[in-house]
Amino acid sequence: MKLFVCLFLFLFPTLNYGFKKHELPYSIVIAKANLIVDGTISKVSKNEYEFTISQFVKGKSGSKIKVSIWKEWICDPRIKELKTGQRLILFLEKTPYGNFSPINDSSGEIYVENDSFINIFLPKEFTNPKVLKEGISMFLQTYKVYGDLNDRFLQNIYFQSSKSIFEIYKMKEDNTAFKFLAGNSALYPEVKYNLIPQFIN
Repeated sequence: MKLFVCLFLFLFPTLNYGFKKHELPYSIVIAKANLIVDGTISKVSKNEYEFTISQFVKGKSGSKIKVSIWKEWICDPRIKELKTGQRLILFLEKTPYGNFSPINDSSGEIYVENDSFINIFLPKEFTNPKVLKEGISMFLQTYKVYGDLNDRFLQNIYFQSSKSIFEIYKMKEDNTAFKFLAGNSALYPEVKYNLIPQFIN
């Protein structure tokens, strides 16, 4: 029995690593998204929910879309039960079946209550929905992404800027979400990607 316990304790860190969620930086989530929207759940069924869009941040679609329900697991539980009337900001990819799926599961599905976020693990720079949506729009206007976004290790991914370093500095001062997205955070030190500014005279 002692041998079994010792063996388990020895192997536990290795086993636990296998359950760690592979996080994606939000700059990559935004780049991958076909659709980024703000709105509310209008109907929930077994494998998907109907979502009524109130604002498009990136991309366009009909005002009502179907969103796949991602499967929870030990390292990525859902913040709250999905219910009609729940407000969400969604980062979505289109599936081959014609509906949409949240990118990186919980990363692509941000719960909003009383105009604030309830997920304590979100970057602190995402202070509220207005700041986040403005930051995303600023980021999309400033950077283009190159490389294979489906590469698990994000090798050879880089962002190219269309603005000068001085414009970017000012934008960072104006919006905390943009500052985070533009690369001033070490939240994802294990992910290597290059931020390459293109300077304009």
